[in-house]
Order: sequence, then structure tokens, then C-alpha cells
Amino acid sequence: MLSLKLAARNIRKDMKSFGPFLIACLTMFVMLFVAASIAFSPSVTKLPFAGAVVGQLMILALVVLAIFGAMILIYSYRFLQLQRSREFGLYDILGFGKEKIALVSFYELLMIYLITLVFGSVIGIAFSKFSFLIFVNIIGGKTFNLVINPVSYLVVAAIFLVFFLLLLIIGCFIIWKSSSLDLLREASKGEKEPKSNIIFALLGIVLLAVGYYMAVSVENPVKALSQFFIAVILVIFGTYFFYVSFTVWYLKRKKKRASYYQPNNFITTSSMLYRMKANAVGLANITILLSMAIVTMVVTVGIFFGTEHSLTKQYPMEAQAVAYNMSKEALANKIESVSNEKQIPIEDLKVIETQSNLIVGTQTKDKTLAVEKWNANANQINFSIVSRDDLVKLGNSVPELTNQQLLVYTISGKEAAFNQLDWYGKNYQVDRLKTLKNYPLQSTFMDTILIVSNDDKTLKEMSQAYNETIDGSKLLQTVALFEIAPTKADTFGLALAKNTSNLSMYSRTEVLKSAKSVIAGFVFIGFILGISFILGAALIIYYKQLSEGSQDKRSFKILQEVGLSKTEVQKTIKSQVRMLFFLPIVVSIIHFGFAYIMISKIIEAFGITDTVLVAWVSIGTILIIAILYYLIYKLTSRVYYKIVER
Repeated sequence: MLSLKLAARNIRKDMKSFGPFLIACLTMFVMLFVAASIAFSPSVTKLPFAGAVVGQLMILALVVLAIFGAMILIYSYRFLQLQRSREFGLYDILGFGKEKIALVSFYELLMIYLITLVFGSVIGIAFSKFSFLIFVNIIGGKTFNLVINPVSYLVVAAIFLVFFLLLLIIGCFIIWKSSSLDLLREASKGEKEPKSNIIFALLGIVLLAVGYYMAVSVENPVKALSQFFIAVILVIFGTYFFYVSFTVWYLKRKKKRASYYQPNNFITTSSMLYRMKANAVGLANITILLSMAIVTMVVTVGIFFGTEHSLTKQYPMEAQAVAYNMSKEALANKIESVSNEKQIPIEDLKVIETQSNLIVGTQTKDKTLAVEKWNANANQINFSIVSRDDLVKLGNSVPELTNQQLLVYTISGKEAAFNQLDWYGKNYQVDRLKTLKNYPLQSTFMDTILIVSNDDKTLKEMSQAYNETIDGSKLLQTVALFEIAPTKADTFGLALAKNTSNLSMYSRTEVLKSAKSVIAGFVFIGFILGISFILGAALIIYYKQLSEGSQDKRSFKILQEVGLSKTEVQKTIKSQVRMLFFLPIVVSIIHFGFAYIMISKIIEAFGITDTVLVAWVSIGTILIIAILYYLIYKLTSRVYYKIVER
């Protein structure tokens, strides 16, 4: 009973120490609760098009947040333990015993766990409903009420129970392995000057260089997806080694300069150097969290805003009917017949013949692109073929061609690096088609090239050569494009496909709604994870300022007593905090700069090839995160200053 009363008194009287840890617990609980409440809610299954997919994505986000939450809470609890080590040492000296000290820690964690469950659930419900409202509004749904499944409470409560059991084990281990004297000295003992390790310095440079090279040298979306996580791991380890080794080397070089003996430089450099082991890891953590936030937000927001642009290119008109083994005249007659029968008006009907998704292996030599039998080691390109007359029919300006000439257009916008095409033994002279409009060019996860032949005969010859070589049966597609009222598209499509197995129709509006439902799930997860990463960085910065402020308070007091003015103290504090602030955001932007090509390729895998859009999304995301980070800096620097000025 005494231990329970003491634990309650400690929390009530010492909120200065327990407050930050409680905030960290509530923050992570709310983030986990939002993901769980949406993942397990029956309301999600009522969403249009992709309710099941959204639920699965939220479960994935829940797993990522759980791993991240464990790291943040361990970091927060270690800070709390450090702040209270002197108190535990006094308990031990007064004969309280390590068993009872551990029992006090248990009761403290139990009370904080219960407080987190109660207040976290209330805040979590409000935030979940607000987030779901935004999410449903994005996808155009009509189910705005989020029904909270009791399973959500149980899952998050169970996750946090595991977290707190882990914290209890860590806390008890520290108490048991430390003597009373160690506990008394833990919070105030100085740190040894770290040694600059040349091996770590070189290893950090090598890991960063290799990670950067992988990011900038990636050529296509397939390689970007496969190499992304390898590059991320290399850069993470390289970042840690960079901070541990480079920062120590830099500070030691500053000590050799004459300017080092100026009061503000002397104090800042000395205090930073002697705590660089702790600072290096903290700065690396902040840098990695900021980098993760930027990458997550850019990818998800880029995909979301790029989807509409991409689908508009794939579906240049509202309706798109696709038939196999049907002539252009037969398809046009059928569409007009259904329009008259159902009294549904259509406009601007265009019917073309095309061959798409011809995935082939290629080799380029002396400006000649040779198409060969598909193999896993060859450079893979996805070809589509259409005749010149059909492209002109769609409103394109296309020059006359002979049967030995072709035009090519790359969906990525990058100019083709070949002048001749060897298509399974037959050579064609190749020129570039500068612009393309109204053609339903399908996006894929690999390089896509549109070939324009001189007529339908050449188109069929190229298609036949492909089928004979790969022993396949790729059928020519007859595609009709026309405008129709979106509300009538479904009725028209059902009538058109009736009693016909080789014909289907797609509505651009419905396809866009379906795609946005899935993509909105990615965006929502990106938002939740991005906010979590930024809050994690903010918590680490806050803890660093509290920890360093407490340690520097005594040092600055002595310096003021020996003649250092208040102005000089303020200048010194600003110099130190400025370095801690700017380095992580600068390094994280450098990381993103090198990763930009790889990230744009990953976005391209989702069919988004608008490089200007991706660039603007990247700039906007960096600016928003930088502003948020600056606000965090202003708040935490005040906390640090208030502590050392007391």
C-alpha cells in the first residue's frame, strides 16, 4: 500500500518529469487508435469500391506505428528514468530496497497505462471520427459516421500492455544492475570526450555514397521498387555513422581555431563535444524521422494528385469500349444502335484499332533497338502500336509514313535513344512523335513506348510477328472513344455488353472514383505516418532540450557568477540550439534530394509520369515540414532557455 501511495504522489507532484512521458504515451495511443478504429470499423466496408483494401492498408499502418511507437516510448521512458535516478538512489540509501523501488515503478507505469487508456480513448475517438470524415470526403463516399468496433480498443490496449511490460522490464533491469551510488550520480555525471573514429567516419561515407548512388542511378520503376529498401537501410546506417564520427571531427577542428577561445564559441563547442555521443544518436534519429516524413508524404500525395492526371490520359473521353475480334465498323454500328435503342445520346464517337501491352526484351546497339524473345535479363519495354490514320482520327498531327518508317512516343516524356527498330528481324527507320493527345495510352510499371505505323497492314504484321515469336495470342483491340453523360454510362455499358463476351465498356468517372478510393487509403496512411514521424522528431527534440537544459543549468550558473553576462548566455544558447536545429533538417533535405529520382520512379510505377507535379509536391512538402520544424525549434529553444536561466 505504501508503494502505491508513493507512486501516486510521485506522479501528482512531479508532472515536470512525468508530463513529457505521458504526452508521448497519449500521442502514440491516439495514432494507433485512429489506425485501428478505421481498420476494424464496419463503416469501412460500406465505402464505395475499395472498403476491404482500405481496411488492409490501415492494418499495415497499425503494424508500422506499433514498431515506431515502441521506439518512441522506450526513448521517453529512458529519459524519465534518468531524471529520477537520484530519487531512486535516495530510496535505496534510506533502506527502501530495490524490490520496493521496482514495485513503485510498476505502480507508476500501471497508473500511466490506465490514464493513457481512458484519456487516449476519448481523444482517439474524436480524432478518428474527424479523420474519417476527411477521408470519406476525399473519396466521395456517403458513409460519414465512423462506427467504432470494440476490437479497436482491445487491440490498442493489448499493444500498449506489451509496450508497458517492456518498459517495466527495462526499468527493473536498470534498478537492479545499478548501485545506490550509481543511481545518485547517473543524472549529474559528466560524459567523457568521445573519440573520433576514422573507421566509422569512412564507413559512414561509404554507406551514404553507395545508398546515394543506388538512388540516382536507378533506371526504371521495377528497379526502384526492388532497390528502395536496400538504399534506405544503407542511408540510415550511414547517417548514424556520419553523426557519430563527422560531428566529433568537426568540433575537434573548431577547438584548434583561435575563435574557439571566444566565450560563446568556447562554451558551445566544449559542451557539444562532451555530449556528442548522446547528441549524435539523437540528431541521427531526428534526421531519419524527418526524411521518412518527407518521403512518405511526397509519395502518397504525389500518387493521389497524379492519379487524376494519369487517368485523364488513359481515358481521354468519358466512355471507352474495348472489343476483340470485331471490326471498327461493327463496333461503331453497335454503339450507335444501343444509343438509339436506349435513347442515350453520345457525342464525338471515334473508333480505332490498336495493339497494347506487348512486353518484350530489348537490346540497344549503335542507335538500333533490337526486339528479341522475352527473357528476364533483357531490358524490358512495353510497346503499344497504332496506325497513323487512327491517330489522325483522334486529332493528332502526324506526317506521312512509308511502310519502312515508324514514329515512336515515350509515355515518360524522355526521348527515345534509337533511330532504328529491329522488330523480330524486320528493320524500320524511326522518327519521334513530339506530341500525343486523345490516345488511350495505358500506364505500366515499366518503360512504355507507342509505335505509330503507316497503316493497319503494318500494324497487323508487327502484331503477328510478336505472337509467332513468343508463341502467344495477343489479340488486336478495337477501341471506341466517345462522350456520354456519366450518370448514363453504367446503363449504356450493360446494354452494349449484353450477349457479347468480347466487349466491355469503362467510364472515366467510375474508374477515377475506384482508383481514388484505393489511393486515398495510401494518402491517409501517409498522413498518419507523416504526422507520427514529425511528432516523434518533436518529442526527441523536446527531450533533448530538457535533458541538456538540466545539465547546462549548473554550468551556466557558474559562468554567470564568474562574470558572463545575460546577453552572452543568450547568444551562446542560441548558437548551440541553432546547430542542433539546422543540421537534421539540412541533412534530411540532402537525403531526399539524392532519393528524388528513385522516388519519382516509384511514383511512376503507379502510372504517374507528370514530373512537374511530383517536383511541386516535393517542394511543397519540404516547405510545410520545414515550417513545422521551425515552430518546434522556437518552442523547444524557449524551454531550454527558461531552464538554464532560472
